[in-house]
Amino acid sequence: MKIYSEQEFSYVVSSITGYTDQVGGELLAKALIGATTPKYSSVRLGIKGTQALNLLDSNPTFQAGNCSLSTSGTTTFTQRNITTCPETLFESLCYKQLYPTYQSMLMNAGQTSETVPFENQIADLKVKQIQQRIEDQLWNATTAGGSCFNGLSYLITSGNTGIGVSVSGTAFNSTAAYGSNGNPITEVDKLINALDDNAMSRDDLVVFMSYANWRLYLQALTRANFFANYIGTSDITNNMEAVHPNTNVKVVPTLGLNGSNKITIGPKEYTVVGFDLTSDHEKMDMWYSKDFDEIRFRANYNYGVQIAQFGSTKYFATNGLS
Repeated sequence: MKIYSEQEFSYVVSSITGYTDQVGGELLAKALIGATTPKYSSVRLGIKGTQALNLLDSNPTFQAGNCSLSTSGTTTFTQRNITTCPETLFESLCYKQLYPTYQSMLMNAGQTSETVPFENQIADLKVKQIQQRIEDQLWNATTAGGSCFNGLSYLITSGNTGIGVSVSGTAFNSTAAYGSNGNPITEVDKLINALDDNAMSRDDLVVFMSYANWRLYLQALTRANFFANYIGTSDITNNMEAVHPNTNVKVVPTLGLNGSNKITIGPKEYTVVGFDLTSDHEKMDMWYSKDFDEIRFRANYNYGVQIAQFGSTKYFATNGLS
């Protein structure tokens, strides 16, 4: 995006508040939805505060076709609430601090500047930082820790209804042979086997793990000679996604599990990430403040996460590690 300054043409642009006005909403959407977990989740927009997720389930009873039918089976509506937390990123940039630096060569002449160098780069950096914040909180937020929602690490936990636990969950071991506890491929196999049959039949299952375990997982695929068949290209580290051998299960890393040996699996459709992104106030802004004679940056947004559960059916599973 080209930024027009007062030196170009004869237009007066001092009344323009925020160089990101035209793309501020796009940048915020990129920051929120561009994190890893939302890409592999069902994203709901327009959520302010708490909103109910309406879940439909059915338990049909099939009968022989005849003239004397009896009512049977049930159709059930249940609800789980998803709560989103509002958050603000606000920063002041004093352009006068740049005068003693090489960046002063890139600034406008005079002692008042309504722009600072590298505005686009600053905005892009904020996008990445918000993505990292969202990704971390979607996994690690807890109401006990002061957040308004519980993250996926809390929700997908041994002992919670509808959560399976893999047998003998073991931390990844780079030297463990396939079929042995600790072998990354074997550990993902065990995670899949902890699901109920109707969950295994889904085509949108996703395994999440830390980046450290992701590297060990790729190395295990390579040693097992799966790198050609199941990774396919050398682009694997850019795509950050693999398909588990002989399945349709995707395996992806998340920084939300960094420092943890926990691994989870669940359907993309039933992992619900909520944002607003429909309010006028939700955007990124960078503007010159005459009152304080500085450049200011602000981003307002909200987000939260919830998983859909259907009774005791195990659509999600974990290896039980922390």
